[in-house]
Amino acid sequence: MLNSTVLQALILTKNEEPNLKRVLDKLTWLEKVVILDSHSTDATLEIAAGFPNVTLVQRPFDTHGKQWNFGLSLLDSEWVLSLDADYVLPDDFIAETKKYVKGGNKAAYETNFKFLVFGKPLMKDNTTPRPVLFKKALCSYFDDGHTQRLQIGGETGMYKAVILHDDRKSLSRWLSNQDGYAIKECNKLISSSGEGLPLSSKIRKTKVFAPFIVFFYSLFVKGLIFNGWRGWHYTLQRTMVEIILALRLIEEEKLKKDTEG
Repeated sequence: MLNSTVLQALILTKNEEPNLKRVLDKLTWLEKVVILDSHSTDATLEIAAGFPNVTLVQRPFDTHGKQWNFGLSLLDSEWVLSLDADYVLPDDFIAETKKYVKGGNKAAYETNFKFLVFGKPLMKDNTTPRPVLFKKALCSYFDDGHTQRLQIGGETGMYKAVILHDDRKSLSRWLSNQDGYAIKECNKLISSSGEGLPLSSKIRKTKVFAPFIVFFYSLFVKGLIFNGWRGWHYTLQRTMVEIILALRLIEEEKLKKDTEG
Protein backbone atom coordinates (compact mmCIF):
# COMPACT_ATOMS: atom_id res chain seq x y z
CA MET A 1 0.00 0.00 0.00
CA LEU A 2 1.08 3.57 -0.67
CA ASN A 3 1.84 5.39 2.58
CA SER A 4 -0.95 7.72 3.71
CA THR A 5 1.47 10.59 4.37
CA VAL A 6 2.20 10.67 0.63
CA LEU A 7 -1.24 10.26 -0.96
CA GLN A 8 -4.83 9.92 0.22
CA ALA A 9 -8.00 9.77 -1.86
CA LEU A 10 -11.14 11.82 -1.23
CA ILE A 11 -14.61 10.84 -2.48
CA LEU A 12 -17.94 12.59 -1.90
CA THR A 13 -21.04 10.39 -1.71
CA LYS A 14 -24.80 10.61 -1.43
CA ASN A 15 -26.65 7.36 -2.21
CA GLU A 16 -23.92 5.92 -4.44
CA GLU A 17 -24.83 2.26 -3.97
CA PRO A 18 -24.82 1.55 -7.74
CA ASN A 19 -21.30 2.95 -8.17
CA LEU A 20 -19.18 2.97 -5.04
CA LYS A 21 -17.79 -0.58 -4.96
CA ARG A 22 -16.28 -0.28 -8.43
CA VAL A 23 -14.22 2.79 -7.54
CA LEU A 24 -13.14 1.40 -4.14
CA ASP A 25 -12.07 -1.89 -5.74
CA LYS A 26 -9.47 0.11 -7.67
CA LEU A 27 -8.17 1.98 -4.60
CA THR A 28 -6.98 -0.91 -2.43
CA TRP A 29 -3.35 0.12 -3.13
CA LEU A 30 -3.91 3.24 -1.00
CA GLU A 31 -3.46 3.11 2.76
CA LYS A 32 -6.23 5.67 3.33
CA VAL A 33 -9.35 6.65 1.39
CA VAL A 34 -11.67 9.25 2.95
CA ILE A 35 -15.35 9.22 2.05
CA LEU A 36 -17.32 12.33 2.96
CA ASP A 37 -20.95 11.25 2.89
CA SER A 38 -24.06 13.47 2.83
CA HIS A 39 -26.18 11.10 4.95
CA SER A 40 -26.89 8.38 2.41
CA THR A 41 -30.00 6.27 2.91
CA ASP A 42 -29.09 3.35 0.64
CA ALA A 43 -26.27 0.78 1.04
CA THR A 44 -23.46 3.31 0.52
CA LEU A 45 -22.30 3.11 4.15
CA GLU A 46 -22.35 -0.70 4.18
CA ILE A 47 -20.26 -0.82 0.99
CA ALA A 48 -17.73 1.64 2.42
CA ALA A 49 -17.47 -0.40 5.63
CA GLY A 50 -16.37 -3.40 3.59
CA PHE A 51 -13.02 -1.76 2.73
CA PRO A 52 -10.49 -1.61 5.60
CA ASN A 53 -8.62 1.36 4.09
CA VAL A 54 -11.74 3.57 4.03
CA THR A 55 -12.48 6.26 6.62
CA LEU A 56 -16.10 7.46 6.54
CA VAL A 57 -17.22 10.91 7.73
CA GLN A 58 -20.71 12.38 7.39
CA ARG A 59 -21.64 16.02 6.85
CA PRO A 60 -24.86 17.63 5.55
CA PHE A 61 -24.35 18.93 2.01
CA ASP A 62 -24.41 22.71 1.48
CA THR A 63 -22.37 23.50 -1.64
CA HIS A 64 -19.91 21.47 -3.70
CA GLY A 65 -17.04 23.85 -2.96
CA LYS A 66 -17.62 23.85 0.79
CA GLN A 67 -18.09 20.08 0.86
CA TRP A 68 -14.86 19.40 -1.02
CA ASN A 69 -12.90 21.86 1.12
CA PHE A 70 -14.23 20.24 4.30
CA GLY A 71 -13.12 16.91 2.86
CA LEU A 72 -9.64 18.30 2.26
CA SER A 73 -9.48 19.32 5.92
CA LEU A 74 -9.85 15.64 6.84
CA LEU A 75 -6.69 14.67 4.95
CA ASP A 76 -3.10 14.95 6.14
CA SER A 77 -1.22 13.76 3.07
CA GLU A 78 1.05 15.70 0.71
CA TRP A 79 -0.97 14.67 -2.35
CA VAL A 80 -4.74 14.31 -2.82
CA LEU A 81 -6.54 12.10 -5.33
CA SER A 82 -9.96 13.73 -5.74
CA LEU A 83 -12.57 11.37 -7.19
CA ASP A 84 -16.29 11.12 -7.86
CA ALA A 85 -18.01 7.91 -6.83
CA ASP A 86 -18.70 6.98 -10.46
CA TYR A 87 -15.05 7.06 -11.53
CA VAL A 88 -13.16 3.83 -12.23
CA LEU A 89 -9.35 3.92 -12.39
CA PRO A 90 -7.61 1.83 -15.08
CA ASP A 91 -4.26 0.24 -14.24
CA ASP A 92 -2.29 2.68 -16.42
CA PHE A 93 -3.87 5.62 -14.57
CA ILE A 94 -2.85 4.11 -11.22
CA ALA A 95 0.73 3.56 -12.44
CA GLU A 96 0.95 7.14 -13.70
CA THR A 97 -0.39 8.46 -10.38
CA LYS A 98 2.31 6.60 -8.45
CA LYS A 99 4.93 8.11 -10.75
CA TYR A 100 3.70 11.68 -10.17
CA VAL A 101 3.50 11.44 -6.37
CA LYS A 102 7.01 10.02 -6.34
CA GLY A 103 8.66 12.64 -8.54
CA GLY A 104 6.10 15.00 -10.06
CA ASN A 105 7.07 18.69 -10.23
CA LYS A 106 3.59 20.17 -10.88
CA ALA A 107 1.07 21.50 -8.36
CA ALA A 108 -1.72 19.46 -9.95
CA TYR A 109 -2.41 16.97 -12.71
CA GLU A 110 -5.60 16.83 -14.73
CA THR A 111 -6.99 13.96 -16.76
CA ASN A 112 -9.42 13.30 -19.56
CA PHE A 113 -12.34 10.91 -19.18
CA LYS A 114 -13.84 8.12 -21.22
CA PHE A 115 -17.61 8.07 -20.75
CA LEU A 116 -19.34 4.71 -20.38
CA VAL A 117 -23.03 4.03 -21.02
CA PHE A 118 -24.44 0.75 -19.71
CA GLY A 119 -20.86 -0.23 -18.81
CA LYS A 120 -19.44 0.17 -22.33
CA PRO A 121 -17.32 3.09 -23.60
CA LEU A 122 -18.54 5.57 -26.18
CA MET A 123 -16.40 6.42 -29.20
CA LYS A 124 -16.36 10.08 -28.05
CA ASP A 125 -18.12 12.27 -25.50
CA ASN A 126 -18.43 15.87 -24.31
CA THR A 127 -16.51 15.52 -21.04
CA THR A 128 -13.71 18.01 -20.32
CA PRO A 129 -10.43 17.52 -18.41
CA ARG A 130 -10.48 17.90 -14.64
CA PRO A 131 -7.63 18.15 -12.10
CA VAL A 132 -7.81 15.03 -9.93
CA LEU A 133 -4.34 14.79 -8.40
CA PHE A 134 -2.87 17.78 -6.58
CA LYS A 135 -0.71 18.96 -3.71
CA LYS A 136 -2.99 19.70 -0.77
CA ALA A 137 -1.01 22.74 0.40
CA LEU A 138 -1.31 24.49 -2.98
CA CYS A 139 -4.95 23.95 -3.92
CA SER A 140 -8.49 24.62 -2.72
CA TYR A 141 -11.99 24.53 -4.16
CA PHE A 142 -14.46 27.30 -4.95
CA ASP A 143 -18.08 27.19 -6.11
CA ASP A 144 -18.88 27.96 -9.73
CA GLY A 145 -22.53 27.62 -10.71
CA HIS A 146 -23.77 24.08 -10.19
CA THR A 147 -20.33 22.64 -9.58
CA GLN A 148 -16.92 23.38 -8.06
CA ARG A 149 -13.55 24.28 -9.50
CA LEU A 150 -10.05 23.86 -8.13
CA GLN A 151 -7.89 26.90 -7.49
CA ILE A 152 -4.35 25.73 -8.25
CA GLY A 153 -1.32 27.52 -6.86
CA GLY A 154 1.19 26.46 -9.48
CA GLU A 155 1.61 24.67 -12.79
CA THR A 156 -0.75 21.95 -14.00
CA GLY A 157 0.38 18.78 -15.72
CA MET A 158 -1.63 16.35 -17.84
CA TYR A 159 -2.16 12.61 -17.48
CA LYS A 160 -1.62 10.41 -20.51
CA ALA A 161 -4.08 7.88 -19.04
CA VAL A 162 -7.81 8.51 -18.67
CA ILE A 163 -10.40 7.78 -15.99
CA LEU A 164 -13.52 5.81 -16.86
CA HIS A 165 -16.72 7.72 -16.03
CA ASP A 166 -19.29 4.98 -15.39
CA ASP A 167 -22.45 6.18 -13.64
CA ARG A 168 -24.99 3.39 -13.03
CA LYS A 169 -27.60 5.40 -11.09
CA SER A 170 -31.22 5.29 -12.29
CA LEU A 171 -32.69 7.72 -14.81
CA SER A 172 -35.04 9.10 -12.14
CA ARG A 173 -32.08 9.89 -9.88
CA TRP A 174 -30.19 11.42 -12.79
CA LEU A 175 -33.11 13.70 -13.69
CA SER A 176 -33.47 14.84 -10.09
CA ASN A 177 -29.75 15.66 -9.90
CA GLN A 178 -29.80 17.55 -13.19
CA ASP A 179 -32.71 19.71 -12.07
CA GLY A 180 -30.79 20.68 -8.94
CA TYR A 181 -27.70 21.48 -11.02
CA ALA A 182 -29.84 23.52 -13.47
CA ILE A 183 -31.19 25.71 -10.66
CA LYS A 184 -27.67 26.58 -9.50
CA GLU A 185 -26.42 27.17 -13.04
CA CYS A 186 -29.50 29.29 -13.77
CA ASN A 187 -28.79 31.50 -10.76
CA LYS A 188 -25.20 31.96 -11.94
CA LEU A 189 -26.26 32.94 -15.48
CA ILE A 190 -29.06 35.25 -14.32
CA SER A 191 -26.70 37.12 -12.00
CA SER A 192 -24.00 37.49 -14.68
CA SER A 193 -23.91 40.54 -16.91
CA GLY A 194 -22.57 38.53 -19.84
CA GLU A 195 -19.12 40.09 -19.90
CA GLY A 196 -16.42 37.54 -19.28
CA LEU A 197 -18.76 34.58 -19.71
CA PRO A 198 -17.49 31.78 -21.96
CA LEU A 199 -19.22 31.32 -25.31
CA SER A 200 -21.04 28.22 -24.05
CA SER A 201 -22.67 30.23 -21.23
CA LYS A 202 -23.64 33.04 -23.61
CA ILE A 203 -25.32 30.48 -25.88
CA ARG A 204 -27.13 28.99 -22.90
CA LYS A 205 -28.47 32.41 -21.93
CA THR A 206 -30.34 32.58 -25.25
CA LYS A 207 -32.47 29.64 -24.00
CA VAL A 208 -32.99 28.52 -27.60
CA PHE A 209 -29.79 27.45 -29.31
CA ALA A 210 -27.99 25.29 -26.71
CA PRO A 211 -30.29 22.20 -26.90
CA PHE A 212 -30.10 22.10 -30.71
CA ILE A 213 -26.34 22.68 -30.80
CA VAL A 214 -25.63 19.98 -28.20
CA PHE A 215 -27.92 17.49 -29.97
CA PHE A 216 -26.30 17.85 -33.39
CA TYR A 217 -22.80 18.27 -32.01
CA SER A 218 -23.02 15.07 -29.94
CA LEU A 219 -24.78 12.94 -32.52
CA PHE A 220 -23.00 14.00 -35.69
CA VAL A 221 -19.81 15.98 -34.93
CA LYS A 222 -18.79 13.56 -32.17
CA GLY A 223 -20.14 10.67 -34.25
CA LEU A 224 -22.23 9.15 -31.47
CA ILE A 225 -24.81 8.11 -34.03
CA PHE A 226 -22.40 5.24 -34.75
CA ASN A 227 -22.59 4.08 -31.10
CA GLY A 228 -26.14 2.82 -31.57
CA TRP A 229 -28.58 3.19 -28.69
CA ARG A 230 -25.78 4.02 -26.26
CA GLY A 231 -24.88 7.02 -28.41
CA TRP A 232 -28.52 8.09 -28.60
CA HIS A 233 -28.86 7.67 -24.82
CA TYR A 234 -25.88 9.94 -24.16
CA THR A 235 -26.97 12.50 -26.77
CA LEU A 236 -30.51 12.69 -25.39
CA GLN A 237 -29.17 13.06 -21.84
CA ARG A 238 -26.89 15.94 -22.84
CA THR A 239 -29.75 17.57 -24.75
CA MET A 240 -32.09 17.14 -21.78
CA VAL A 241 -29.57 18.93 -19.55
CA GLU A 242 -29.76 21.97 -21.82
CA ILE A 243 -33.57 21.80 -22.05
CA ILE A 244 -33.95 21.70 -18.26
CA LEU A 245 -31.61 24.67 -17.93
CA ALA A 246 -33.51 26.61 -20.61
CA LEU A 247 -36.80 25.97 -18.83
CA ARG A 248 -35.32 27.12 -15.53
CA LEU A 249 -34.00 30.30 -17.17
CA ILE A 250 -37.39 31.06 -18.72
CA GLU A 251 -39.14 30.49 -15.40
CA GLU A 252 -36.65 32.57 -13.40
CA GLU A 253 -36.70 35.48 -15.84
CA LYS A 254 -40.53 35.46 -15.85
CA LEU A 255 -40.62 35.51 -12.04
CA LYS A 256 -38.05 38.30 -11.94
CA LYS A 257 -40.05 40.36 -14.46
CA ASP A 258 -43.29 39.87 -12.51
CA THR A 259 -41.60 40.86 -9.27
CA GLU A 260 -40.08 44.00 -10.74
CA GLY A 261 -43.36 44.88 -12.48
